[in-house]
Amino acid sequence: MKMSLGRKIVISVVGIALLLSCTSICVSGAVIKSMMEKEYTVTSDCMAATAATTVDGDTMQIITDKVMDIYNASDNKMDNTQWEEAGFEEYAEQYMHLMDDEAYISIRDSLRKIQDVSETDCIYTLKVDPDKKTLIYIVDAAYDEDEIVTPGCFDLMEESCYKYLDTPEKGLPAFITDTEEYGWMITSCAPIYNSAGEIVCFAAVDISMNEIVKTEHRFILELTAILLMLTVIISVVSIIFVKMNILKPINMLSKAAEHYGKQVDSEHKEFENIDIQTGDELEVLLRSMVQMERDIGNYINNLTQTREQLSNARHQANEMHELAHMDSLTGIRNRMAYDNEVMKLEGEIKIGMRSFGIAIIDMNFLKRINDTYGHECGNSAIVKLSKLICDTFAHSPVFRIGGDEFAVILKNNDFRNIDTLRYEFETKLEEFANDTSLQEWEKISAAFGYAAFDIEIDSTADDVFKRADQAMYENKKVMKAERTI
Repeated sequence: MKMSLGRKIVISVVGIALLLSCTSICVSGAVIKSMMEKEYTVTSDCMAATAATTVDGDTMQIITDKVMDIYNASDNKMDNTQWEEAGFEEYAEQYMHLMDDEAYISIRDSLRKIQDVSETDCIYTLKVDPDKKTLIYIVDAAYDEDEIVTPGCFDLMEESCYKYLDTPEKGLPAFITDTEEYGWMITSCAPIYNSAGEIVCFAAVDISMNEIVKTEHRFILELTAILLMLTVIISVVSIIFVKMNILKPINMLSKAAEHYGKQVDSEHKEFENIDIQTGDELEVLLRSMVQMERDIGNYINNLTQTREQLSNARHQANEMHELAHMDSLTGIRNRMAYDNEVMKLEGEIKIGMRSFGIAIIDMNFLKRINDTYGHECGNSAIVKLSKLICDTFAHSPVFRIGGDEFAVILKNNDFRNIDTLRYEFETKLEEFANDTSLQEWEKISAAFGYAAFDIEIDSTADDVFKRADQAMYENKKVMKAERTI
């Protein structure tokens, strides 16, 4: 017997419902996974960049050299998975004294501050051995001995990162791993530079994705259960609908057609007397579809809310990125911002825009103030000098490029009036020195050096910086000689 029309319709409706449910599940899962990975990738890369620019590169150079000296001298190097093997404790003991080193503690505390205010699980620094494709641990931000990764241990690089070995300045962009020990984890690495502009090592961050993956799986399971329940409901309604609203009207039409064929009469209105409300039947199906759409719409709204939350997290990461360009003590731009400005200057030099100068200002007696009156007074003196520089060179960008060193890039009116501005600056310092109402640490003193770009002797902005820095040291010598007299 051939399949009846009602069964065909029921099978078709059930099949379509299952197909829509499966498609919704697959599409929702793919969209959620893509959104999660994208947002976590952005957050991980930003946090690695923030950590790399926050730590002091020269201090990092010191502790890196010490770790690598021991590492290179070791005949039997052990990786991070061998901690339970014999000999690991003896190997790790070679590096333990470095964890009390002043440079190690300084870097660890800087990394820890970032870890404490961010969503990262681990922050640490790595030295890359491109020949052996290994990552040697240098400093771990962890305080707990059970969590610290010992300096000198190493991990093998992911094969996906090999392609970045030739371009270390790009760091190691975020990559996701799923291991038995840590589960789902996203990792990013960014280069740390010393004051000479050389890459010392890399700042790395680990962000656990276990909870978000569990949430994703739970959401898919819940969505699957609801859609399957809806499929069952639609199937039952379809059977009733076919029997009551399709088969019955067809039988009525069939009988009406049979009766109409036997009685051909112009006055006969057999079909007209059939009461079939096709609009109502379509409305029943429509309401079923609308109800299913509403259920699915509720889950799409949940996805939208999740996306907004992830967008807020990315906004917070961007704000932290902005903070990375600002000096936390004075509120002015920091060394990283200065380096970015120098890059712009290099571009302007290439196109012929060379009317600029650089002033270097170095504070005197900061160590004496810190030792005598305390670091709070020292910080107060730095802030006061920063304000004086900003007030004097109000139309030029001011940067704090060191603990007690500032740089000013002068253009336009400030560039043309440098002599007047310098006189005003030094006059104000003299007023501070002669003001008996001020505390000793408030009588700030500073050496001043300046150089303007000279096409005959300068080829880069760094050349101007070096001449300004030399002029500042000459000024410092003169000031020291005057104090001696």
